[in-house]
Amino acid sequence: MTGRDPRVGRCRRASVRSTTVGDVWKTAPRSFHLMRSSRDPTGNYALALAGDAIGHRFVPCAEGTKVPLVKWKRFQEERPTPDLYERWFRGTRNNIALLTGGMVLFDCDDPALAGRVIAECGDTPHKVRTPRGGVHLGYRKREGDEVRNRVRINGEPIDLRTDGGLEVLPNSRTSAGRYSWLGEGLIAIPELPAANIGWVRDRVGRTVQTIDVPPALELDRERLVRRARGYLARVEGAVSGQRGHDRTMRAAGILIQKFGLSIPEAWPLFKEWNETCEPPWRDCELLHKLQDAQKRRT
Repeated sequence: MTGRDPRVGRCRRASVRSTTVGDVWKTAPRSFHLMRSSRDPTGNYALALAGDAIGHRFVPCAEGTKVPLVKWKRFQEERPTPDLYERWFRGTRNNIALLTGGMVLFDCDDPALAGRVIAECGDTPHKVRTPRGGVHLGYRKREGDEVRNRVRINGEPIDLRTDGGLEVLPNSRTSAGRYSWLGEGLIAIPELPAANIGWVRDRVGRTVQTIDVPPALELDRERLVRRARGYLARVEGAVSGQRGHDRTMRAAGILIQKFGLSIPEAWPLFKEWNETCEPPWRDCELLHKLQDAQKRRT
């Protein structure tokens, strides 16, 4: 194989090596590289195998979309096998998504806001340009830091993904174009710079108001709440960019309109369901949707 693959990482300093996907490819047997061109039209199968070798996990998304093709939450704990990677990516044009466990990933819809993140966290070799011109910036999560998936940090078009999140990677494509690397490429998480989350945590910890959940419900109401929880569990979580608002309003309508729950009764169920969303909604956004559903009921 000749030429340099654009996803192969470069050394940040001549004296310090970063473990990149490129390092795995360089030491792979010739048959591995032949497989990339003849049986791996997107390069995503090779990326999955090489990324797996440095500790990353991946799942497939439907061709041309950001929609996962599998129920992927279990892979936060369970490592996908080489057989699964082969089934998902070999000879297919499926997109590829990285599980962001152990990372803090900032998704900037406006590329100008990438500078804000870099000013707070420092530069990072994990940079991806999205088809619509946005920028992903990936960092290592410090041990002991409490951080969760967020949308619109401090009211700005910056989303945060961490444990329980996904990042669509190059060479994935959508109708708007392709994802591409701006930095070194995929690097082992321990070798990424650590994220500073103080500027995020100070403001996003606030919610619009406190929801007082009833300490006890009458027996009939308890049964109703159990039925509502079971029904909502069958509704897939919302995905950003895939009519996520509509799906979330449907979930709110199920609780408030279909089962007739009050907002305090619906709140813990809605919060549980929100953990399946990508990324999860902020508390103030969830509350607003329940209130909207309540207005429609009346």
